[in-house]
Amino acid sequence: MDSRELFLSTLKREYNGKVPLCIRDLTLGMDALNVPTDQVFGKEYNSKLSAECVLALQDMVKHDVTMGCIFSYGLEAIGGVTKYPADGIPYVSGHPFENPEMIDSCNPSDITGPLLKGMRESCEIVHSKRPDLALCINVPGPLTMSGFARGVETLMMDFMMNPDIAEKVVDFSVKAISIESEYMSKGIADAVYFASATDNPDMVGDDEYLKYSVDNIRKLSDQVHSEGICTIFHPHGVFSTDDRKELLDWSVATGVDGFQFAEGNDVEGILDGCKGKCSILGGVNAFSTLLMGPDKRIIRDTNAFLDQLADCHYVMTCSCSINRGLSIDNLRVMSDTLAEFNRAR
Repeated sequence: MDSRELFLSTLKREYNGKVPLCIRDLTLGMDALNVPTDQVFGKEYNSKLSAECVLALQDMVKHDVTMGCIFSYGLEAIGGVTKYPADGIPYVSGHPFENPEMIDSCNPSDITGPLLKGMRESCEIVHSKRPDLALCINVPGPLTMSGFARGVETLMMDFMMNPDIAEKVVDFSVKAISIESEYMSKGIADAVYFASATDNPDMVGDDEYLKYSVDNIRKLSDQVHSEGICTIFHPHGVFSTDDRKELLDWSVATGVDGFQFAEGNDVEGILDGCKGKCSILGGVNAFSTLLMGPDKRIIRDTNAFLDQLADCHYVMTCSCSINRGLSIDNLRVMSDTLAEFNRAR
C-alpha cells in the first residue's frame, strides 16, 4: 500500500492499520528551498517553483499527503488585494466586498483567474511526479471565504445589523468555492479540504454556524462527492464539550469523509461524535508545541494522540495549517515519531 492508498483507505474507513500523515502545508515548502515568497507570487505565479517547494518539503518530512501548491486565496480575481512579503506569508490587505455594492459587479466564476490557474498547474506537476502521494485541494469554508471577501469583523456586524448583505456575501462565496473546488480538483485530487477558520461557532454563534456553514458544507461536499472525490471539514472552535455535542453531530452529518478538530478540543469528546461516522484528523498544536518544541514535548504529544486515535480511522496532522517560519526540524520530529509508531504496529 503506497501513501495515496493508505490515506484514501483510512479516510474512507476501509483500513485501520498504519496511520497516514497529512501536512496541510500552505507556504512552508518555500523554507525548504529558501525561496522568497514574492518569487513564487511574482508578476505571474511560478507553478514550477511552487511544485519544487512542495516536493522538497515532502522529501524532508515524508508526509503521505500534500496540498500540491504554495497556496494563496485568489481574491485579486474579484477585486481583493493580497500582499506577498518576501520573507513572510501572503495576507489579505483589501477585502473585495468592503463596499457591498461591489458584489453585484462580480461573478463567482471570476475566481478562476491567473492565480488559481497557476496553483492548479503546480498541483498537476506534483501529481505527475509523485502519483504515489495523495493530493488534497485546499479551499476556504463558507464563512472563511465570506470573511476574506467582506472582512471578518464587518461580516459579524452584518449578521446582526445587515442580514441581507450577509446573505449575499455568503451566497456569492459558496458559489465561488463550488467553482474553485471543481476547477482545482478535477482529475487530480483525492480530497477537497474545506479550511474553515472563520466557520467557528465560538466566533459567529451557533445559529449562524448551522445556517451558513453546516448547510453549505453539506451542499459543497455533495458536489465534490459527485466527482468521486473525498471531503474533509476543518472548522475552528470547541466541539468536544457536552454543550457542543449537537454542533459536532450536525458537522459530521454533512456527509464529509473526515473531520479535523482544532486546538482546544478534548479527544474523547471528538471520538464520541465522530467514531463510526467519519475519519478523524487533528493532533499536535501547531501554534505552540510544533512552533516552540522542544523535541520531547512534540514526541510526548504525538504519541498521546496516537494512543487515543490510532484505532479509529485516524489521519495524523497537526491542529491547523502550517506556514513558513515553522521549524521543519520540529515537523520531522512529529513525522519520525509517527513512523516509529507505525513500524511497531
